[in-house]
Amino acid sequence: MWRKDLLSWNYNMSLGFIPVIISILLCEWFAQNFVIWIGVAISLAYSFYYIKNKKRTLPNIILYLTTAILILVGGATLLVHDSIPANLFPMTLELAILIPCLSLLLHKRRFINSYLKRSVVVDKKRLAQGIESSFVSIHIILLLGLLHLVLIGIVFIFVSSVSPSLYNVLYRIIPFSIFTLAIILNQLGIVYFNKISKDTAYFPIVTIKGGVIGKTLATDVLEGKTPETLYPVIRIAIMHNGMLFLSERSQNFLLDKGKTDIPCESYLKFGESLDAGCKRIIEKYFPNVSDLIPTFSIRYHFQNEVTNRLIYLYLLEIKDESLLSNQRFVGGKLWQLQQIDQNIGQNFFSECFENEYDYLKDIIDIREIYKES
Repeated sequence: MWRKDLLSWNYNMSLGFIPVIISILLCEWFAQNFVIWIGVAISLAYSFYYIKNKKRTLPNIILYLTTAILILVGGATLLVHDSIPANLFPMTLELAILIPCLSLLLHKRRFINSYLKRSVVVDKKRLAQGIESSFVSIHIILLLGLLHLVLIGIVFIFVSSVSPSLYNVLYRIIPFSIFTLAIILNQLGIVYFNKISKDTAYFPIVTIKGGVIGKTLATDVLEGKTPETLYPVIRIAIMHNGMLFLSERSQNFLLDKGKTDIPCESYLKFGESLDAGCKRIIEKYFPNVSDLIPTFSIRYHFQNEVTNRLIYLYLLEIKDESLLSNQRFVGGKLWQLQQIDQNIGQNFFSECFENEYDYLKDIIDIREIYKES
């Protein structure tokens, strides 16, 4: 497969609210002072599990914040008995979390810079993504909390007497719903992001040895916005009876528009193997043929002022010339080596082909010698 989801559920930092949700739920059946310490235990266990599974490079600030708040609230219940008013436990937790979340949001840049500076994690990019994901969750919970506070204000302004049922909804049910909804909305956001990203093509950024070190939008590469970055390209040279099949390059190409070249060429897609890339190219140019398997030949670096490519050159020998008579090869024809020799160096062929020609010529000569013998 070429693609997988860009964001997994691990980026849903609102899952850090789970201990709060469980605490609010349990307070319906147990004493508040007891429930708060259950929440603390769950938070500590969840945090330990999170760190134990080596997710430090993807910090869940929400989880850490929730754990700290539950410990502080638990400590307050030890110092002052019944410090939380009856039936206000869910609302108390909501406010206790909203206030530090607002503070973090107001000092977001300072917090991120400080966190990154103190961290010893090598993968700073993934660390930054985790922090940004936490702030997405903070935005969601603050928005829901603000709507809740506005609703409470409206009720107090326009409702003279709050019934027990309305009181229960405002101070118990809605706080529970806010934390639950934050998780759901965050996950829906991740699902939506992955959905719209499926149609977005990416190309891998590679080293001179072919190792993948990143990715970038395919449109940026095709438009020539990143001429210094190295990208892998597959080229498949087609041979038949000692001749090379060449055609005119499209005017839409970034490199060597209109020049004669090998027609089978494509950037390797991000997450795609070389074998899968070759198969994709063959299926594109020979959609009704299943037994064509190109052979890897050489890998070389090509760079000019327009592009920077790590080219993987493959050879494909066609026995049936009729396969070349399809709409994918309009204007293409088989060239004898003598014809190519007469035009080499005349600015007629593409730069890549001129770099490859001596090697291809040697391969064809060797194959023809073995055929004769």
